[in-house]
Amino acid sequence: MRRRSRFTRGRLVALSLVAIGTMMLTACTGGGTQAAVDVVTVTSNVAAAPGSSAGATSAGSSSSTSRSPGSSSSATAVPAATAVPANTAVPANDDGGVKAGGTEPDGFKITKLEPGEKAPQFVVFSFDGTGWDAKWQYWFGIMQKVPLHFTGFLSGTYMLSGATKDKYQGPGHAVGRSSIPFDSPSDIPVEIGNLNKSISLGNEVGSHFNGHFCDDNPPGGSDWNAVDWNNELDQFFGLVRNVDANNGIITKLNVTAAEIHGERTPCLTGHKVDLYPALESHGMTYDSSFTRTGLSWPVKSSDGKIWEMGMSEFPLHGSGHPQITMDYNFYAQQEPSTVAGGAVPSLARSKADSAQVLATYQDMLEAAQTDGIHEPIIIGNHFNDWNNNAYSDAVGNFALAACGRPGVNCVPFRDLVDWMNAQDPAVLAALQHHQSNLGGCPYLKWPKCDGLIQY
Repeated sequence: MRRRSRFTRGRLVALSLVAIGTMMLTACTGGGTQAAVDVVTVTSNVAAAPGSSAGATSAGSSSSTSRSPGSSSSATAVPAATAVPANTAVPANDDGGVKAGGTEPDGFKITKLEPGEKAPQFVVFSFDGTGWDAKWQYWFGIMQKVPLHFTGFLSGTYMLSGATKDKYQGPGHAVGRSSIPFDSPSDIPVEIGNLNKSISLGNEVGSHFNGHFCDDNPPGGSDWNAVDWNNELDQFFGLVRNVDANNGIITKLNVTAAEIHGERTPCLTGHKVDLYPALESHGMTYDSSFTRTGLSWPVKSSDGKIWEMGMSEFPLHGSGHPQITMDYNFYAQQEPSTVAGGAVPSLARSKADSAQVLATYQDMLEAAQTDGIHEPIIIGNHFNDWNNNAYSDAVGNFALAACGRPGVNCVPFRDLVDWMNAQDPAVLAALQHHQSNLGGCPYLKWPKCDGLIQY
């Protein structure tokens, strides 16, 4: 893509935050206990309005936000349970995925655990937006070096250009408006080509919805009800299906609605009671928006239809601070002055930040391997160059070090979901009921993680 796309997508956040100045960043704390006041766990990749919600955590710290003018009804927050109910056994192969004995598009074989057999170690890499050609090429290069496959959560607005943006209208917003930039016309075939290549290599495409409306540009996920989420998904699938006709091009996108099984909401916003019915009505089977305390095996929603595949809150290496394991959250924790519009860190400082994030990923893997339960590692990122590329480097170096290790499977969400669906319900329930792994943090002291165990 042209340099314009690289600039706007890689640096849009920094530029917008300079204009906003010292606006307070939304924080999200987890674990159901009182959070340390110095722990910053920002969930957005744009600035959020003071006092706004950044999504529910695994322990249920969601907020109920009144809808903005022009919205139809109020959204209701539904706290998540702090423990897995006894009736969360999962029927095998209930969503039409690959069954036990079958093989995923990336070559991963779905097997069923035998009595006493350990679960595989899954590492799920996922990227929000996926609209930057240079980063596509970077990850294609990593895939040539190690056995890695990932999920790309596509923003639907990347299927439009500035010339065709009037084909989208976010719920409660004017026609052609978006919090993230639209492509230039010449970018569209390039993006389609990268998506097609990614699919052909066995990666997964998910949804990141469309206009990336968060608490800084309401109404967004914190305000939308089920009707709004359905509207947003209807438009997402329409933009994917009609990208050629919408833009007057002949390049075809080789992805169908049936292949899109899950999503992550913009800025991790939203409420399950509003979001999940919309996912179900669109045949989607997993969500990766609402974070979880420590490392644990995913469970299903209360109605047994949506896998809750949120990222973990895990101690930042060397600090004891619980941190949502997403690049922008690391950025806000490590370089808050830069995120608030200050100067970019020095290269030396960025390298130190990158090394700390890499060490955090390594801590997560060591923790999961040490306790023998092999909790899945779920990592969220963006195609970005924040902090002198610190976070792209960290996740890339972790992939190079971890993917291909004996027993470690670097796969998309799709593979993990199918594997869990294929297991005997009692076997899976035993994994799910295991106490969350806090990465060496004393359980009763979470989130005050002093005295960390060193792996």
